[in-house]
Amino acid sequence: MFKTKYLACMLGLGAMLAGPAFAQAPGVTDDSIKIGIFGPMTGSAALFGKAVFGVEAVYKDVNDHGGINGRKIDIVREDTGCDPTRGTAAVKKLISQSQVFAINGGLCSGVVMAVKEEVAKAGVPFVIIGAASSAISDPMMPNLFHPVATTSNVAKTMIDFAMTREGTKKIAVVSHSDDWGKSNRDPAVDHLKEAYGLDPVLDLTMERGSSDATPQILKIRNADADFVVLMMYPAEVAIFLRDAYKYGLKVPVLAPQSISLKDTRERVGNDAAVENLYVFYPYAHPTDSPEMEKWGKLINKYYPDERVESFSYLGMSGALAVVEALKAAGPDLTRQKFMDALNDLRDFDSGISSAPITFTPEDHAGIKGGAMATLDDGKVTVMKKWQDK
Repeated sequence: MFKTKYLACMLGLGAMLAGPAFAQAPGVTDDSIKIGIFGPMTGSAALFGKAVFGVEAVYKDVNDHGGINGRKIDIVREDTGCDPTRGTAAVKKLISQSQVFAINGGLCSGVVMAVKEEVAKAGVPFVIIGAASSAISDPMMPNLFHPVATTSNVAKTMIDFAMTREGTKKIAVVSHSDDWGKSNRDPAVDHLKEAYGLDPVLDLTMERGSSDATPQILKIRNADADFVVLMMYPAEVAIFLRDAYKYGLKVPVLAPQSISLKDTRERVGNDAAVENLYVFYPYAHPTDSPEMEKWGKLINKYYPDERVESFSYLGMSGALAVVEALKAAGPDLTRQKFMDALNDLRDFDSGISSAPITFTPEDHAGIKGGAMATLDDGKVTVMKKWQDK
């Protein structure tokens, strides 16, 4: 009797001691890795949600080629509508209910900023899809990785581009007054002052939801600006360009990576109105080039009815970096091993982004650099210095 109880006790103790050695990380089974994805699939910012399909296409392609270290990626998607409250609920659901291994999400900076505390508390690895605010990764958060150009990097690129045109002295800035607008406007104004000793000739606001840019257009025209820097969302940029054309304002207009040339042209409905539009371009090649078209075909392989746009590619480099880190982490996958592998990523060239991705334990803003793009005879032209059309 005593021996039986003793043996049972020892077996139970042995199981307890052995249990953790065989325990899987959250979201990991012998044949799957659960990754949570969130973005604005509906609502006024649904254009940004196109990037989600690009990310998912990368993971589905990995699965079709056998997965990673014997495991396939199980995708769990949540829609945020670009709303911080919905975004917080979505992330809590991914962490607590879906119990994902990692999250690859976020296209609206306001949503990402709202969920950072929840993600930090849970310790879940979080790789951004496309949200750009510098405040997302500065100060650095150990489990958050930012494989897209930040607003600081974008702003500097835009200002430097304007200043490559000889004689540039007067730059007008128009931005939203919300946190997103400020996170784009502030580094642009600061860089203009610090690098070139200039203040904006005008520093104006145009709120989200505006339907008329006449007051801003008339002020810019009277100020005789050399360039206009717009730090606004797609709908308001289109309204600004429509009204600029209406009032004969032919000044070059620069916009951040949240703006798609072709989408803006369609919103405005007038090719001539977007002739002077230049946008920050996060890619290495024009979207209609063979190098980019292969990625568009990959998206359409899994989403045949999806219309591929510039935004469709935005998170694909980050997803490929996730895949690279999962491979490097090895078959005994843990969150810490995955994050260690991301921290070891150096000059990772996906062939998509305009600059390679590098993470270090001290810096999780992975992209440094970029270019500008414009439509020239209907084709996307990429440039790093001003060129007369």
